Amino acid sequence: MTAARHNARMNLRTLWLLPALMTPAVAMADPPDFDRPGAGFATTTVPAWTLAWEQGLPTYQRERPGGVLHGTYTADSLFRLGLGGPLELQLGGSAWNRFEQEDVGRRQHHLGHGDSSVGLKFAPGGSADAGDFSWAALAKITYANGDRDLSNDARQYSLGATMQWKPDDIHQNTLYVNLDRLGRQNTWTVAPTFGRRFGDHWSAYLEADLIHDGNEGNEVQAGGGVAWDIGEHLQLDAYALHRIGSHGPSLIAGLGVSVFFGRSN
Repeated sequence: MTAARHNARMNLRTLWLLPALMTPAVAMADPPDFDRPGAGFATTTVPAWTLAWEQGLPTYQRERPGGVLHGTYTADSLFRLGLGGPLELQLGGSAWNRFEQEDVGRRQHHLGHGDSSVGLKFAPGGSADAGDFSWAALAKITYANGDRDLSNDARQYSLGATMQWKPDDIHQNTLYVNLDRLGRQNTWTVAPTFGRRFGDHWSAYLEADLIHDGNEGNEVQAGGGVAWDIGEHLQLDAYALHRIGSHGPSLIAGLGVSVFFGRSN
């Protein structure tokens, strides 16, 4: 599983301007649940005509295919625009990436942008309240326009769903399932997550990613992360996943920030 799998292609300069363009027009709205961090995505959408910006600061991935050490730093960006009701438009990409390769004492690096994506989320009711069950689905197309060593080299189609149970105000359990179709290869992901809140501002979770890669076989990643809410519009997060077994990245870790551009009710 390569770092480029999480990226997608479109006009990145336009993406970075979206928060500034949207801020004057945002309506009164409840702050949304952010998709970061952890496997899957929130089972709620951003309120109509408001915007959430979720930014990696960055993500790091390390793997050793064929005995050659690869390391990738990715400043992944996700912009979520509420379309009203159960629908949300998502635009993703990574304007800055650093790819490093080390083999027999020689180190090379390459800077560039990654692939970009367009997605549509559907969240048909339910809520994040205690005792409730909710779910959401996300269909996404990833365009292979990233720079060399940072692209999938082919268009990728993804379809995923997140199911969430909240037995009480403290605990939250989710199950994420996803299918990626790249060329003629399918990659399946199943990821349970177990979360808990600590007070009014802190939350933490444990995660396991079970992956069947059409090219690389079965992979297992395990780890977790924390999130810190600062007011109702800002969240900081940190997470790390480590490989269990012999396939896949040996380490995935990152920091992130999420911002909601809207005024609270």
